[in-house]
Amino acid sequence: MKEGGSSIKSFLLSISIVVTLAILGNAFVGDGLTVWYAELDKPWYLVPLWFFIIIGILYYMMVSVILYRQISNIAGSMLRKVALILTLSMLVGNELWNYLFFGLKSTLLGFISLIPFIMIVGLLAFTLKKIDVFSFRILLPYVLWLVYDLIWTFGLYMQNL
Repeated sequence: MKEGGSSIKSFLLSISIVVTLAILGNAFVGDGLTVWYAELDKPWYLVPLWFFIIIGILYYMMVSVILYRQISNIAGSMLRKVALILTLSMLVGNELWNYLFFGLKSTLLGFISLIPFIMIVGLLAFTLKKIDVFSFRILLPYVLWLVYDLIWTFGLYMQNL
């Protein structure tokens, strides 16, 4: 990792990117969460909304750390650049999912869009395992969460046809 000022700049850049994308992503949700989602028939195995909020907070913390570690070591190798691009793609993909699901109020798009998103996160995990085991380990629980995401979004789609 870089020392001193460069490390602080990398940290501030990482946090700025994550916060900016989170704010932009939430701006396109509209009343999808508070009105539309609340009225949907939900599968019995869907966790309560407060649990999703906790997962969201942990997600943004996790991705901030991963992004920081990749920005701090970007000169390390081509795989580091790939990891950075995949991390940014994961961030954008997450906000795009929020828009497709909540903003457009579409359980179908929410389900379908998870497939390429999971592929991006899977490629990121594969890349991080080779270059940054710490980041890989903090990403792994999120990979498992995405399996659950795929199941509940499909269930939500099926119950609200």
